[in-house]
Amino acid sequence: MNHEIAHDSLIENEKSVEPKLPRSPRKIILVILGVLLLAGLGIFGIHTVAAKSDKTEKSGRNKQQVTPVTVAMVTQKTVPVQLQAIGNVQSGSTVSITPEASGRIIGVYFKKGQDVKKGQLLFTLDDRSQNAAIQQAQGTVAKDQASVQQARDGLTRDLGQIEQARATLIKDQALVRQAQATLAKDQAQAEFAQGQSDRYGALYKKGAISLDQAQQYVSNSKSATATLQADREAIANAEAVLQSDRVALTNAQAVVKGDQAAIANAQAVVRSDQGALDNTKVQLSYSKIYAPIDGRAGNILVTLGNVVQANSTTPLVTLTQIRPIQVAFSVPETNLPQVQKYMQNGKLKVDVTFPNDQTHSVPGTLTFVNNTVDNTTGTIQLIGDFDNTQGHLFPGQFVNATLTLTEQPNATVVPSQAVQNGPDGQFVFVVKPDMTVQNVPVTVSSTIDGLDVIEKGPQPGDKIVTDGQANLVSGGKIRVKTAGNSQGANDSNQPRKNHSQKSGGGDS
Repeated sequence: MNHEIAHDSLIENEKSVEPKLPRSPRKIILVILGVLLLAGLGIFGIHTVAAKSDKTEKSGRNKQQVTPVTVAMVTQKTVPVQLQAIGNVQSGSTVSITPEASGRIIGVYFKKGQDVKKGQLLFTLDDRSQNAAIQQAQGTVAKDQASVQQARDGLTRDLGQIEQARATLIKDQALVRQAQATLAKDQAQAEFAQGQSDRYGALYKKGAISLDQAQQYVSNSKSATATLQADREAIANAEAVLQSDRVALTNAQAVVKGDQAAIANAQAVVRSDQGALDNTKVQLSYSKIYAPIDGRAGNILVTLGNVVQANSTTPLVTLTQIRPIQVAFSVPETNLPQVQKYMQNGKLKVDVTFPNDQTHSVPGTLTFVNNTVDNTTGTIQLIGDFDNTQGHLFPGQFVNATLTLTEQPNATVVPSQAVQNGPDGQFVFVVKPDMTVQNVPVTVSSTIDGLDVIEKGPQPGDKIVTDGQANLVSGGKIRVKTAGNSQGANDSNQPRKNHSQKSGGGDS
């Protein structure tokens, strides 16, 4: 460039001196040599600066060739096979306490937010009207019970009359039989007397006996006949008395049936009265409101002194069961066969952690697998039960749920910070015997307690880089940091799994 400037200057000079006499050749040669000298000095300066810059870059590169890192060994251990999902805490039972009787609230025996036990007294209502109704119902029951007793007394009296009528009937039946026996005897005597009268009458006609003797046998026969007629009349009278006894007995039995019906009616009235009494007692029991479940009380929506109506739509308070409590979460339907398979061996363990506290977990047990798959999401709902003795779980809370299906023995694991993300996926830097590193792609199946389970990648016994990956490329030299010099080297490291490999690195 300086050469071109000098050349242009020379042309200008030649133009400016055209009218003049030409200079001597020696001066012209000196000017040309000066211009060439200046151009050479410029080119030399440019190359010198470029060389110094290249030397500086090579020097910096040589300084970064040995990268301080920390390393760890690829190991094997037994790890759980788990499914993870976002879970929602829900109460197994939520009860809205509403009054079943009308009245004024005269007592509140708990505070909002308090844990209450099943059967604990929560509210009392004014119960004076219920007590008055109970006393009235008790009086009605007592009166109708007296009517039952009166009907029973009448039944007892009429049963006695039946027994008396039966005794009279039995006595008169004996008299009838006695009269019939007398008739039979007298009838035999009458027949004998008639036979004697006929026989002695024939003898009288033959002159064998006297008239007085014959008339005596005739008189005996007539007397026996009259006695026989009297016996028949006595039997008829006795049978008439017996029929009267039977009528009296039937009437007494009818009276007894009436008494029994009266007793049944009186007892039905008593039962109705007792039902009314029991109902008033139930209404009285509604004046005391008890907790139906163990749970935590919400806000008290109706306070002391307010009048409430039976079956009001506004609850007095809502109780929510938190011990035990449930966590619902969903897993892909493709995992359902695994869940069903391992559930046959017993109950599966479910652990939940909190989004802001991954170190603290709450253990539970899987108790429910839904009977349908959600077609919109392709997932199936599972529910775990948790004792929640410490009360860390609250209904409506979102948690991280981990379902443990089984354990995988001899799984290959590496520290999670060793696995990095690159344009082509996840990878680790494996340390070679010559203290260089190689970029090795990995396939991670799960992460457990700070360890990534490797399905494909480095083998147990390999050394991998766990810190310092930001300055590494495949084939780069490393040195293992010690406790003394690891402080300064950490400044250049980037956060875990956000590593972006430099151009010229290996596959990632």
